[in-house]
Amino acid sequence: MTAHAKFRMGELLHNRNTNEDGLVKRVYQVGGGGIMYQVAVPVVRDTWAGNHYVSDWAESVLELSQNACLKSSDTPPRDWPS
Repeated sequence: MTAHAKFRMGELLHNRNTNEDGLVKRVYQVGGGGIMYQVAVPVVRDTWAGNHYVSDWAESVLELSQNACLKSSDTPPRDWPS
């Protein structure tokens, strides 16, 4: 990867476009040098209880999350669906 990613795996991010919070599971570069993040997003807002889905987010719409509920959870998604 030639470009430097602004965020790292394991960080909790907020997507300003979708108003969602998610946990970074993978960072990758796309054509043209853009950085993308594959994140786990909880199905039920503000809790990791239950299931999550996988979403790809562009770096330009992201900021560190201030979501205290997700940050304090002791059960964030650890494995990745196949």
